Amino acid sequence: MWDTLEVEVWSSVSQDHVLIIHGKFVRTNEVFYIFNVYAPCEPRARQQLWGALSVKLQLLLGNKVCVCGDFNAIRRLEERKPLRGIVSAQDVQQFSHFIDDNGLVDLPLCGRRFTWFKGDGTSMSRIDRFLLSEEWCIQ
Repeated sequence: MWDTLEVEVWSSVSQDHVLIIHGKFVRTNEVFYIFNVYAPCEPRARQQLWGALSVKLQLLLGNKVCVCGDFNAIRRLEERKPLRGIVSAQDVQQFSHFIDDNGLVDLPLCGRRFTWFKGDGTSMSRIDRFLLSEEWCIQ
């Protein structure tokens, strides 16, 4: 990302739970936005983050956007094993709506079903993702 022969970074802004990078790929002159997310663990705080990110993403419609990182959320119950405690269907639904409402493509995993594993191997989740705008996918 920081190789100046490949990428020209115009700005990087750190906000609560997200680093936003705006720049262009040097070889193709394609402009991009990357939102590197580290979402909070609390459902209410995550919902606030989805709302704040949605406002920013709506302003960038038609641009190449990648929203990536640790979302601390799942889209489907089968993305968490074992399903201990209470997993709020509302929390799952809100995260899925955030992705769909912003026209983001949730890239599938290759080879593994989960991105996070507890040290003792008793728990696993798919909480890390790369979400791309349609414009980025087309390119």
